Amino acid sequence: MKHTSVVNKKKSVSDLSKKKQLGFMSCIFVVIGACVGAGIFFKNGSILANTQNSIILSIVCWLVAAAGVIAMALCLAEIVSGQKSQSNLGIAAWVKTFNAKYLYNSCKNFVAYIYTPIILISLAYYFVQALFQGINPAQAPQWWIIMLIALGVLLWFFFTSGLSVRFFNIQNWIIMSVKFIPIIFAFIIGYIYLGTGNAIANPLLPEPPTGPSANTPLFSQLSPAFGVIASIPAIFFAFNGFTFPANLTSDMKEPKKLPLTMTLGLIIVTIIYVGISVSILIASPGGKVEGLQGWLSSHNLSWLYSVIYILIAAGIMSVINGTVVTGVKVYEELIVKHEIFLSHKFDALNKKYNGRPIGGVVYGTILTFIFFALCTVVGLFFANTGGLPAFFDKESQGIFSFVDIVSNWDILFVFTFIGVAILGCLINRKTHKVNVQKTGIFKPAAWVALILLGVSVLYLVVSVFADVGLSVHYAAEGLYSSDVKQTTLSTTFLSAGMLLVYIGVIFIPSWITKVRSAHKR
Repeated sequence: MKHTSVVNKKKSVSDLSKKKQLGFMSCIFVVIGACVGAGIFFKNGSILANTQNSIILSIVCWLVAAAGVIAMALCLAEIVSGQKSQSNLGIAAWVKTFNAKYLYNSCKNFVAYIYTPIILISLAYYFVQALFQGINPAQAPQWWIIMLIALGVLLWFFFTSGLSVRFFNIQNWIIMSVKFIPIIFAFIIGYIYLGTGNAIANPLLPEPPTGPSANTPLFSQLSPAFGVIASIPAIFFAFNGFTFPANLTSDMKEPKKLPLTMTLGLIIVTIIYVGISVSILIASPGGKVEGLQGWLSSHNLSWLYSVIYILIAAGIMSVINGTVVTGVKVYEELIVKHEIFLSHKFDALNKKYNGRPIGGVVYGTILTFIFFALCTVVGLFFANTGGLPAFFDKESQGIFSFVDIVSNWDILFVFTFIGVAILGCLINRKTHKVNVQKTGIFKPAAWVALILLGVSVLYLVVSVFADVGLSVHYAAEGLYSSDVKQTTLSTTFLSAGMLLVYIGVIFIPSWITKVRSAHKR
């Protein structure tokens, strides 16, 4: 048994995939397909709310965040050059190359045990939400049917794309051809709206908050400038998939072009996002696609609204498709290297099926199912915080709202670990511990990325606990109605609690391992 373990640990990542399936253009479309889906359509409204309905500040949010993400991609040429061998671990591999083993273990645990299942769950529920907004029924099915639909979508992609990169590539190209229909519509609808003589739906400059929130503002509502910073995690969600090709290097025909494919893909995504955001902000008072329903109905185009939302749901499937296949690649490599819980059992499963990634697929499916059950059960008792359509029952609205909040922290930690890798590579410029191919753009790009990430993380940590204090104060002063009190308190306490849970789950196990290793010495 010991001999087998040693041999398994020496396996190259190239053993995980014998045929190179992904060409240069396919990798660029992986970036576009993984990014353009849920984020632009589901986060645009919250960004507008954060900036007090200002079109100009909303656009600034997109441009600032996009500049930061592109800066991260530009750093990857030097970061990837420091890797001694190809790896499908993506962010975790970058952290391992330039940072302490403790940070690598923390990042690896986060990507495997938290990030992948949580992001898949949120995407699956986004898909169901968009699907039924397109169908627009008098009453959507009960929450348990919605749960089964979301779970069924995940299982489909796990046991198709998860088992075959070729199948993934085919599905990605097919869905990409469909998803661009609502993208084109969203890109031009605002300008058509203006052409019919309508005024811009949202003001150019911020408007002071009105209604109950004017007397009970939370931290991000105190100033539009705070709202810009608060919007960055939501925009990061929209750019989340840009690192996916890094988890597919063993399937790339030209892995050395990884940074170039990411950068080109992100530039295209940024142009699409800014165009869509401006268009929807012009035509929709709330900055959301559903805000267009009234105008379309007045022009006898209600059917178009339904078609667009159904196609948005199809577009979200491409993001799920990419997330599943990259997640399976991570699980498979950690199984082969025996760096994940019960890896020897799942490695044996691979051998039983002639080296096919059955182990990674089953591991990812089981873990995602466990988190799926947990998130669904907690969501059943959570308040609706997202202004969701009334045809969803109370339980479904709670589930949607809960996974939306949890996914924001998920994305923030992903980008934080990217920042950790960039910082490690920047320090390496002085220590020279890792041999890299230096690029002239790395230093300025690294500083842009780190400053943006540092400000965002610091602000959000401060704001989440400030919101707890403010909401408790307003509740004690009797400034909330009973329903607003329940929703606001549950949301603020959940956000703070989830931050602490994330920190504990990510760092405490690695810290315990580090302490034990030190005692053994």
